[in-house]
Amino acid sequence: MMQYPAPGNLLLSGTLVAFLCLVGCEEDVAGPAGVDEPFSLYGVFNPRLPTQTVLVGPVEDLLVPESGDALDAVVTSTDLGSGTTYVWRDSVAANATGQLDHIYWADFTPEYGSRHRMEVARSDGEKTVVNMEVPKEVRIEDEDAGTRDLHVRILGFDDEPFSLVRIETVYDVSFYHVNYPDTVCTSPRRSYAISHKGIEEKTDRRWEFSTDMNLLYETLRSYYHNDTGIAFNHPVRDGLALLRLELEITVGNPDWDPPGGDVSDERVLVQPGTLSNVENGYGLVVGGYNEEAPLYPSSKAIEDTPFFDFIQRRGGDYCMGTLEDSEG
Repeated sequence: MMQYPAPGNLLLSGTLVAFLCLVGCEEDVAGPAGVDEPFSLYGVFNPRLPTQTVLVGPVEDLLVPESGDALDAVVTSTDLGSGTTYVWRDSVAANATGQLDHIYWADFTPEYGSRHRMEVARSDGEKTVVNMEVPKEVRIEDEDAGTRDLHVRILGFDDEPFSLVRIETVYDVSFYHVNYPDTVCTSPRRSYAISHKGIEEKTDRRWEFSTDMNLLYETLRSYYHNDTGIAFNHPVRDGLALLRLELEITVGNPDWDPPGGDVSDERVLVQPGTLSNVENGYGLVVGGYNEEAPLYPSSKAIEDTPFFDFIQRRGGDYCMGTLEDSEG
């Protein structure tokens, strides 16, 4: 009898969801016709989820199975540190196109920095194998020099290498009027993610980038106007206030580092060998997780930008009636 994990446990990081969707929708991504490799594998071992999931597909002209029948596959993984072996179970789920995917799952949470070996065996003895490592935790530091240039560093502990698949700052904004400041709490609140991929500086153990909040203001104001219809008629008296600023990243092991840095680049996805760590098969199974951290630019830094105010600080939130005079 086919078993199904809870729907929420099928979700991987947002970046890989887009990656899998593209894989499921493209032809010829499972490998060239006539090859002997048995399987394609795609998934993430996530140390922040209690259930792990990996998409398994037979290598055929199309990656998409034609029915929900069980695959001729036994899927296991072994934690190479502890020696614990897990037997994965099959489930079938329809993807965004309505096609069927075999998503194998197992109830365990991998440790940060742990190493794993996954094997998918066919009844004739053929195996597809992948070895991968879960990245260790990272720490995030932001530097406020009192200017509109926000500088952020992401560092690994113990000098362990890692990759950053996604780097975004998320701006929560609202309409603000100098004569009626409470409008910031009653006007529509909108959230916009700004990607910084491609402008970061990196080594194996350290990533950093700078962003000019002044340059982003006009872009955010345009987004906000298009979303809400609110016009900014008097730039001296009305505009955007910043309610919240947050860094959101997806941390991956070094294998999760596609050419050009874009994990959803179709030019990479349609060539299975371009981005793959799978032996005797195709695909990518990596370790990774999402990390978030609030950023707190000072009043002096905000005054160097066109934003009218920064509503949320370490001391509280103006709209919640808890704002303290705390900087840092």
